[in-house]
Amino acid sequence: RPANALKELLENSVDAGSTNISVVSKGGGLKLLQITDNGCGIKKEDMAIAVERFTTSKLRDYDDLQSISTFGFRGEALASVSHVAHLSITTMTADSPCAYKAHYSDSKLVPAKEGDSVDPRACAGIKGTVISVEDLFYNVASRRQALKNPAE
Repeated sequence: RPANALKELLENSVDAGSTNISVVSKGGGLKLLQITDNGCGIKKEDMAIAVERFTTSKLRDYDDLQSISTFGFRGEALASVSHVAHLSITTMTADSPCAYKAHYSDSKLVPAKEGDSVDPRACAGIKGTVISVEDLFYNVASRRQALKNPAE
């Protein structure tokens, strides 16, 4: 359900240290779920793996396992969503001169449109991350049919 995806994405924002989170939803979240936060952002060099399963920015070494105090791993929600929706991430860290935007499908970077590079593109933005989930369950007809009413 879109509410479950939203919950996971909100937890990611909280884990990123956000103090301001906004949500835009269209069509009960099936057409669009957009979460904007002012958290730490994702480094450009990490954008290629940001939506792979089990990816996390919270562990630097083995000892970090003893002190984890977060809601989950960003990669869990993003990987799942990238398999059932059109996913894009626009993000900027505090030390970056600009934001970067990337598009994903099936846990991999994809071009924004045919013929474009898959590499994240420099763009305008503010510190934090914008996750845009469009056409949720576009490729899972049975799930889409089960959620005919956007109010569900």
